Amino acid sequence: MQGLVEGTAIGPNKAESRRFFPRLDWKTISLASIGGGLEFYDFIVYGVFAQYIAKAFFPAEDPAVSLVNTFAVFAIGYLSRPIGGIFISHIGDRFGRRRAFLLSLIAMTAATMAMAAMPTHGSIGLSATIIFIALRFIQGCCVGGELPGAITYVVETAPRRAGLACGIMFFCVNTGSFIAVFVSSMLHSYLSSDDMQSYGWRIGFAVGGVLGVIGFLLRSRLQESELFKTLGEKRAARLPALEVIKSHWVPILLGVGVVGINQAFIAILNVGMTPYLSRVAGYDVKTATSVISYAVGLLSFGIVAVGFASDFLPRRRILQVGTFLLMVGSYPLYQAILGQIVNLYLLFTVAVLVCALVTGTFGAVAAGLFPTRLRFSGLAISYNLAAALIGGFTPLVTSWIVATSGDRAAPGIYLSIVAALGFVCALLLKRYSPSDEAKLDR
Repeated sequence: MQGLVEGTAIGPNKAESRRFFPRLDWKTISLASIGGGLEFYDFIVYGVFAQYIAKAFFPAEDPAVSLVNTFAVFAIGYLSRPIGGIFISHIGDRFGRRRAFLLSLIAMTAATMAMAAMPTHGSIGLSATIIFIALRFIQGCCVGGELPGAITYVVETAPRRAGLACGIMFFCVNTGSFIAVFVSSMLHSYLSSDDMQSYGWRIGFAVGGVLGVIGFLLRSRLQESELFKTLGEKRAARLPALEVIKSHWVPILLGVGVVGINQAFIAILNVGMTPYLSRVAGYDVKTATSVISYAVGLLSFGIVAVGFASDFLPRRRILQVGTFLLMVGSYPLYQAILGQIVNLYLLFTVAVLVCALVTGTFGAVAAGLFPTRLRFSGLAISYNLAAALIGGFTPLVTSWIVATSGDRAAPGIYLSIVAALGFVCALLLKRYSPSDEAKLDR
């Protein structure tokens, strides 16, 4: 049966479900999750300082063209995810989760520090642009293995509380995004626009390098996943990526659909929404940054709450509700933003709470689609295909459709289409994740 953890289902145990507070290895899950959050800061900080990176490395006469080029390189970070995901997940499924964790974090930290110190296009010309793109490629490879690996690790650490464990993990990942936005807000508060362009954005990347070192020190204390240890060397897959594609291709496709809507919303919230609010909707930059900081912070807590609830309620049902609401509500949300009639904080409160229904459940749901010996690779392939095909292009596509269609609320249509795909996949989950959901359905 697919999704079994060598006899241990990723779902609630009836005896433990009677406990209001689940028993978790909080220390282990926290160490794994905090490291993931710090690494995700390094990845997302690029989008936060996109407008300054555009001038420094992708100069153009038209600022809009320069920003589009910058988002195109942001997409490269997503396109490289499948490559890194396959490589790092091979190590994780073949030799252990811990080794894969440490490798991705070391490489990410080195790339981020190098980006902070990079001379601009004005100093060394095209070489600066090429090297910066290469460093972004490395960042994408690292995240391609990091997030699926973190999901795999926490699920295997607490298989009976996969929802809450993933909720804590994504709380920390989302906190990494929050820290990036917070650092940006603080820098904008104390530095002028010229100072931000000159050196302010570099501070953001340097902070990421320091956080990466802290993350490595935390990760080095982790032990190998107990469920992986039970496999033994003889039972570990020799070529896990090929095996999972051959025997679990349908769950991979379902995983792409489930992960895709989360990727689209998060990309819009963390990367595309701030410039949209300031350049398209007419809000000032400080208001836009403040609102997004609030939204990211609220989402972090919403993820944990939904993750906790999903250990007692049908996880796939929660996911279905979330994808459906995003499908029908995304375009009206953008219209309300443009109308500036409804309070912006209220709008994002509703949007974020709806998104939490997806972000708080998709990780455990996707993990339940694959057996232990192939889980890292299966999750990495589905997660990173969604990231490359949907998440990476979302800021670029939404900027393009606004420019070409003339409909300033058009990004809402794009988000609705992606949510519709996720909704269909969520409807099909029960057949392919019985270990996760069968015990929840009543």
